[in-house]
This record gives sequence, C-alpha cells and structure tokens, in this order.
Amino acid sequence: MSPPQPNGTIHMSTNKMAADPSTSEPVSKKARTGEGLVSTWPKFTHRMDQDEVKTFFKETGYIKVTDFLSEDELTALNRELTRYRRDVVPNIANKDVFYEEKDNPDTIIRLERMQTNDNFFKDLGHSPAFNGLADLLLGEDMEPNNVQFFSKPPGAKPTPPHQDGKYFMHDKGITFWLALDDADEENGCLYYVPGTHLMGELQHEKSAALGFSQGLADYSAEMQEKEACMAAKKGNTTMAEKEVCMAVKKGSLLGHHPYTVHRAGKNSSPTRWRPALGLTYWAKSCQHDEELKRRHKEYQQKLLEELENKGRI
Repeated sequence: MSPPQPNGTIHMSTNKMAADPSTSEPVSKKARTGEGLVSTWPKFTHRMDQDEVKTFFKETGYIKVTDFLSEDELTALNRELTRYRRDVVPNIANKDVFYEEKDNPDTIIRLERMQTNDNFFKDLGHSPAFNGLADLLLGEDMEPNNVQFFSKPPGAKPTPPHQDGKYFMHDKGITFWLALDDADEENGCLYYVPGTHLMGELQHEKSAALGFSQGLADYSAEMQEKEACMAAKKGNTTMAEKEVCMAVKKGSLLGHHPYTVHRAGKNSSPTRWRPALGLTYWAKSCQHDEELKRRHKEYQQKLLEELENKGRI
C-alpha cells in the first residue's frame, strides 16, 4: 500500500458498472420523482478495491475514489437535484435550505435533510452504491443519517478547518462528499490533514461561516501540541502544512472520519460554483442513544435560533 501522494491521489482501481437508468422502475414512477432508480445502481464493491480503501482509511482518516459515479449516474443525479430545487424546496422548512442571498431562490448554497423531504434522496442514502461502505471503513453496523447538498458560489469565503465529530457529538459516523462538478483550488476544493482522526476531538470555537458554526480554535497550535499522534512529513511541522489538497473531477467520492480535520478553500472563480452532495452515516447504536439525540436536537435548535436572529435563514 503506497502512502498518500503529494497531490492527495490514491491509486485505486475503479470498475464503472453503470446501471441503465431506463430499466429500473416503471415509467410512471420514474417520471414522477425518479424514485427507486438508485436502488439498481451497482454496489460500491464494484467501484473500488475494498482492501486498499480500508487500509488507506485506517492510515489517513479519509478516502478518495475517482470516477465513483458514471456519467449516466451523474446525469440522473443532477436531473433529480434540479427537480428537488424546483418542486420540493418551495415547500420545505427554512431550517432545511440556506441561501447566499436570502431573497434570491437561485442562490441556494446548502440543503439539509433531503432524505426526509424526498423519496429519491432517501433511496440514495440506502443505495448499494453508498450504503455499506461506512460499515466497511468503521467496522460497525451503520445506517444513513443525512443527505445534504453544498454549493460554494463564486467569491465565497473559505470554510473553516473543523472536525465533523464536533457537530455529530460522537466519533461513530462518517461523511461522504460526492463531487457534482470539478472541484479544484480555484473554486474551493476540500483539504484533509492525514492522520488527525487519531487525535480525538480538538478544541473548536464559534465561526461566522453560514452552515459551519464551529472551526478549530488554532489550526497550527493544535497540531504542535499533538504532533506525536501523526506521522510527520519531512519538513512539515504544523497541521496547516500537512494538509493535502483534494482536487477532484466530477463523479469522484471523498470520505472522512469524524475526527479528520478538513476545510474548504475560498472560491476565487468569477463564474464557477462548486456543487457537491454529502451523505452521512451513523452507527446504529447512536441512532438509539436518547441522550445523544437530545443534546444534538438542542444544539441544532440553538443554532437555528441564532441564524434566524441574524436574518441568515
């Protein structure tokens, strides 16, 4: 198993066995919502080398699989996303949609809980293309928790360095990030810090970034304090210097552990948005933890109240 390359590339084999979108469900059902389509997509095991991915994740805390979705699958996904924005968004709660410009419906930057608002995206979380990969990586029985849409508009500010575990309030989960278009340094791709999944939860503080209420208190100081927890790269001494750029082509899949430190750069492009879907999976044991659900609900409610008071949603 080779270590991460300087550009963050993982040498994985992919087997693009695209499903035929025309043969999966009755025409009437597909025409209505596309419901059921993704249940016929090939399983994730046909899209990667399982052993290589699992080993890489254990060492680094993240994965990167190029060409995870086929062109046909991407086309179907984008078609359903267009339908969701047109038909579903006007009827959902404010807490599930965020805009760059609150009064401009064409400036959606984030959609939450899509699986509770639409059967296609509920099916997506349960699709064999994704469902089961979290189990493989974390070694636990997992189930879908959230399906999200992110889109960083031209000129958008950076997303602060953070750990998803701060929001999850546990470490028994995983986030998958599916590129719907090319993401690079110009339009705000992700950056991972390899090995930080071994460092536990780090200190965070409030952030002003919409949809990202927490960021690492000190990106470099945290690394210096816990340097022994990561395999140091020669010449690099801070967390910020160890980060790896996750530039990806559309259809590629990223995934990271709840404690993997990551951020997104600013979108310096004058014209290009950076759209992506996020799918999170939690251990089934977390789904039945009533105290965890209570604390998580209280946190979400407090965050929504703060955003409403500031006129952000």
